[in-house]
Amino acid sequence: MTQPAAAPPRARTHEFAAYEEAVEAAFDAGWTDGLPVVPPTPDRVAAMLAADGAEPDEVLGAVPTRNVVVTAEKAAINAVMAGCRPEYFPVVAAAMRAQLTPMGNTHSTTATLAGAAQVVIVNGPVREHLGIACGQACFGPGFRANATIGRAVRLTLRNACRSVPGVLDRATFSSPMRYSFCFGEDEEFSTWTPLHVERGLAPEQSAVTMCSLMNFLRVMDFSTDPEAILDAVATVLRHTGLGKDRYLGDGRSIVLVVGQEHQRRFLDADWSKQRLREYLWPLLTAADTGPYDKRLSLADPGNILVVAAGGPGMVETWALLPHLSNPVTEPVRGAGGQDGHR
Repeated sequence: MTQPAAAPPRARTHEFAAYEEAVEAAFDAGWTDGLPVVPPTPDRVAAMLAADGAEPDEVLGAVPTRNVVVTAEKAAINAVMAGCRPEYFPVVAAAMRAQLTPMGNTHSTTATLAGAAQVVIVNGPVREHLGIACGQACFGPGFRANATIGRAVRLTLRNACRSVPGVLDRATFSSPMRYSFCFGEDEEFSTWTPLHVERGLAPEQSAVTMCSLMNFLRVMDFSTDPEAILDAVATVLRHTGLGKDRYLGDGRSIVLVVGQEHQRRFLDADWSKQRLREYLWPLLTAADTGPYDKRLSLADPGNILVVAAGGPGMVETWALLPHLSNPVTEPVRGAGGQDGHR
């Protein structure tokens, strides 16, 4: 029988003669993702905690299967190591609170052979305040907030939850998305209802939505009408073998990240996110038509999350495919609005 997680001890202090020595010691101890880290000095960790108004021993969540409790101090240490500025830490803490809920299924999604990765989707005013990329190249390198927030989540899972390759990470190939995956919804370009508002929070509330992903698909289509675009999305998703994956059931959701050019098609035709979902869902869930065409086990249209992001110049939509978990939306503390995950 799994024993309840015990209260974790406070972090130990290690002393080094030089900055470079501390960096190399982190490699030797297995505390890094293979890239150099910033040494988490007490002052740097304290600055992180202060930015979120958190006490060191505040519990962000637990992984009972591993008898692990994750405190704000542990997450702050890893946020420093990831290269976060202190003002990023409220987003990191919210992401960990969301990830460590039962719906986040942290043990399974980080131990799986499939190498699932965690994605942090950010909404609300904090995106602009922190410079979180939402538009052009938002999935790629070059944006400190995106890169370090996503990396902080992964380092916390590694160092606080023992998600280490060969230990409790048993991925066959793993995924480059496991280094870092964080982006914001482009609420300024699109007139669609933002994701966090659809999930019950106020527009002025900053929030994160955490998902664990097995893979992604890019759907390029030059059609000018919404129906043709969604027909193409459905065809691609039904012919990837995803419908045969038992991990899609149990209320799982897919995430459609709609780029600017496809957004224009929908917005010009006065299509809401809900209309998009209601058109696409029957296409994805209709009966199989052949050996290479498989229906998706999506319970209802609400299991299609739609996010506006990406830049101009390419007519594409990305489908982020789930693994063993359900999306969880969590307010960013200090940004107004109510508490409690959705």
